[in-house]
Amino acid sequence: MDNLLDPKLDYIFKNIFGVDSYKHLLISFLNSLLKDIPPIKELVLTNTEFPKIFRDDKSCRLDVRATCPDRTEIDIEIQIKNTGEIAERALNYGSNMLPTTICVNESYAAARVIGIWILGENVTDRPDPVNDAYMTFQPTANASYEIMVKTMRLVFVELEKFNPENADARDLLTAWLAFLKNPALLNETFLRIKEIQDAMDRLKYISADKEVRANADSRLRAINDRNSELTVATKKGREEGAIAKARESAIRMLKKNVSLEDISDFTGLSIEEVQLLKK
Repeated sequence: MDNLLDPKLDYIFKNIFGVDSYKHLLISFLNSLLKDIPPIKELVLTNTEFPKIFRDDKSCRLDVRATCPDRTEIDIEIQIKNTGEIAERALNYGSNMLPTTICVNESYAAARVIGIWILGENVTDRPDPVNDAYMTFQPTANASYEIMVKTMRLVFVELEKFNPENADARDLLTAWLAFLKNPALLNETFLRIKEIQDAMDRLKYISADKEVRANADSRLRAINDRNSELTVATKKGREEGAIAKARESAIRMLKKNVSLEDISDFTGLSIEEVQLLKK
């Protein structure tokens, strides 16, 4: 059990939930999460390549994409690290999927897209691990909160907020969240659930595959490298911004004939740097 790969890694998640022969696991997870009536009984795994609407659109590949018999499009994205702008990305992904769900001369109401974001780190200030988001009318003095349209639904799953000790085998959603967060902690009670046992068997199988492990390691290194680059770039940007503000303050103080020493003390710039700004 110690050698299990992490199902939160997008490559591993796709090898469990994005495989035709195991799509019953995806159906089980979606039904437990979405709680739609009637529940999903069938779906088709579809092309994860984002169709470009305009020539200059960014190219993008979705993690897991499926179409239900009622033509609802579902996209599941796995994000281990909070790289920022998650909500904005979710909205963009969903908006780009909408045009593909509408046929010629068909009503806009026929379109329905559900974006599910499974997150390894928190991105919202909300206390619950699972949150739905719709476009809404905000409350006013004369009207209450109201969902405007249900065309696009976003679901954010923040696993960091979920405590596996609170998982209940009678609640399939908490069983799935426990599996995603740390499958090694699942006891026999959870493994009596057929779908959870099937998911565990699949995870054990791919975890024993040397090629899958190598690909997973490569993918994780790529994610860590990218996050490291973003962290360095963000830190550099903040430092450059702080220096620019300090120089602006120094220039204003020079115009007011403040002494070089006082400007240096106030801005953190060296006297030599302040002297250069004086020229």
